[in-house]
Amino acid sequence: MTSDVDRITGLTGRRSFLEAVAGALTASDRGPVAVILVDLDRFRMVNDTLGHTVGDELLGVMGQRLSSSVRPGDVVARFGGDELAVLLRHAGVDVAELVAQRVRRALSAAVEFADLDLVLDVTCSVGVAVADPSVEVRLDDLLRDADAALHRAKELGRDRVVVATPEVRTAELRALFGRHELRMAIERNEMVPYFQPIIDLVTGRLIGFEALARWRHEDRGLLTPDAFLPMAEERGLIGDLGANILRSALAQLAQWQHDSAFAHTGTLSMSVNVSARQLIDPRFVDIVAEALAETGLDADVLWLELTESALMSDVHSATTSLRALRGLGLHLAVDDFGTGYSSLTYLKRFPVEAIKIDRAFVTGLGLDVGDSAIVEAVVRLGASMGLSVVAEGVETPLQLGRLRDIGCPRAQGYLFGRPRPAELLEPFVDALNR
Repeated sequence: MTSDVDRITGLTGRRSFLEAVAGALTASDRGPVAVILVDLDRFRMVNDTLGHTVGDELLGVMGQRLSSSVRPGDVVARFGGDELAVLLRHAGVDVAELVAQRVRRALSAAVEFADLDLVLDVTCSVGVAVADPSVEVRLDDLLRDADAALHRAKELGRDRVVVATPEVRTAELRALFGRHELRMAIERNEMVPYFQPIIDLVTGRLIGFEALARWRHEDRGLLTPDAFLPMAEERGLIGDLGANILRSALAQLAQWQHDSAFAHTGTLSMSVNVSARQLIDPRFVDIVAEALAETGLDADVLWLELTESALMSDVHSATTSLRALRGLGLHLAVDDFGTGYSSLTYLKRFPVEAIKIDRAFVTGLGLDVGDSAIVEAVVRLGASMGLSVVAEGVETPLQLGRLRDIGCPRAQGYLFGRPRPAELLEPFVDALNR
């Protein structure tokens, strides 16, 4: 058997590992054969924030720990990227799971980088598949089962071991079909924007809308983001979904500009949420520019809302994208302020112009001293930095009164209106602004 060695970890390479598994499955004295796949949780964030040098060093440490946590004679490999693998010969389910748990514990200990004065808490997700000696099992099938178990471990919250079973295979198959269904929904324009009003608290007038994604599912009815956004993120479809909502929202705003029912509103703005993956996509700035060009809208009407975690997931790429987006003439806001990194540094570093106070703090206005103090502090911070402030999740007159008392300039929430489809907005707008 030819051999190859991974340069970073010193472990067996993928090609040699696959040859070893194939040999174990066809050996004349074959017993049960187990494959363990290990994926370092959130490794991409390490690479993006600390650099590939630190990422490579972390992989090297993980390779050493993996080698020391398995049995003599077991084959240990770097399978690709941050995925490691173990081949166990003559190991049934009980033994394989025992080894997998030992691997998880060994890899999940903190890693210290003395040169950087840094300690990383690392966890890993582990998938296990076992080929019974009484059944002929193909290499591809064994690896597929181990990969399905690994994906299931991640879906259950990471930092755990999952052994492949018929139920795990079924769940992964459902996820595969779910991804296909979601992709088709995007292509068929079943993903539509619902619009929630944003109100100027000084004048009480409508000044814009936030576009919120909804899925008009053929069988399950109207689905809110909780039902599909996690899958879109996990399956790499969030970019397509986000671009779809952006184009639809801007097209609707362009239509309203020529609608007599909206003539008395003045120029309205449109806010659209942007994910971390969209922000670091090198095509994203062009996608936004094309959407504006297609509708003929002035970029000044568009606000892109980004979470704190999206801004910090890849600081260099985020900074580059945000500057290019501001160069188009649109505006940038930090969504759910106070629930993420809560670092004032990025308010200075990134060209943002607005802060949206998370509903978790608005809920306690007038009732909870701590929430009231936080909201007032954010409003004052925004004013001192020249940033607009929008309070989210306003549901009661008491909350509205407190926001006005402390000088919050803008707000949105059920008190002003729930998200609605475009066709139901005309009477609402007429009642609000007359």
